Amino acid sequence: MNVRDVMSTRMITVGPEEPLKQVATLLVRNRISGMPVVDDEGHVLGIVTESDLQPTREGAPLHPVRTAADVMTRPVTTLTEDDTVTRAARVLQRHRVKRAPVLRNGVLVGVITRSDLLRPYLRTDPEIRADVEQALLGDGLGLTRDRLEVQVDEGVVHLQGLVTDTRQRAVTVRLARGVEGVIDVLDELRVA
Repeated sequence: MNVRDVMSTRMITVGPEEPLKQVATLLVRNRISGMPVVDDEGHVLGIVTESDLQPTREGAPLHPVRTAADVMTRPVTTLTEDDTVTRAARVLQRHRVKRAPVLRNGVLVGVITRSDLLRPYLRTDPEIRADVEQALLGDGLGLTRDRLEVQVDEGVVHLQGLVTDTRQRAVTVRLARGVEGVIDVLDELRVA
């Protein structure tokens, strides 16, 4: 599953000269905690979040703070729509951010958040089972339905049956783990 499959394309953005009062109004009115700051061509210049608008110290700032450009975070961690959901989760975790703009040829096309990354876990057990069977039975491993049984319960895949050797067993388990929405794989395979 790729970022394009789970990202939000309904985005609220602001320009760099947007007054902070308007930025705050957009965040509250749309019940979001952050949004990209973009130029007229849709290139991401920064990101402004609720925490960027919070006063952080006593006294007056060193320079006037009036616009999105004055408080936005930059550089921005971005992703492309072709990135995998797994890569996106790692990037958000590594950079300790809750959201990332998604780009196509350098232009904003969506936003992905941590909660968007949970969507693969919402897949039903029958959907997961069908994809696991397709990955295992159609991959030239030599596995057949009469030698392999796949069951899925709450995202946990149970593999039972016969494989020809330990290598085939390892590949079978690895392929099953790679299916979107799989929480874990219980390997109950036997080597014939």
